[in-house]
Amino acid sequence: MYTYTKEIGIRDIYKHYVEKCDKLKCKKLDYKQATSILKDFNLLLRDVILSNETVKLPYNLGYLGITKFEVNYDPDKQHKWKIDFKKTKELGYKVYYGSEYGYRWRWYKGRITGKRYYHFKPCRFASRSITTQLKNGVDYYTKNNINLS
Repeated sequence: MYTYTKEIGIRDIYKHYVEKCDKLKCKKLDYKQATSILKDFNLLLRDVILSNETVKLPYNLGYLGITKFEVNYDPDKQHKWKIDFKKTKELGYKVYYGSEYGYRWRWYKGRITGKRYYHFKPCRFASRSITTQLKNGVDYYTKNNINLS
């Protein structure tokens, strides 16, 4: 079992790929080609998930998708609410961002056990692209109604 103490990057993945190719004695790609393939694949995967599809990961690792959840507006926690500073300045009183639903990238773990506290967080652009997709008319699944097919 592998224990990782840091994030794994493209260099680490390429190093593992080279070790595998050496062990299997097969032809390997150079670093630029391999990273180009990985980056293109990640962009393709991001676009598929943003178009409201749930992607099944290989080796029974689970699914990746975006879920919609209801936002709880508790008046006792008003100090944590996000403030729309532009509208607040225009109107002269505090205006809070208000949306009935929030959206989150989610990894539905398959046979992975013992990863209760694993936090999947995509890059900033991918997270911010959810609002763009909502403006284009895409509606995401709720947590209870996810399409795992």
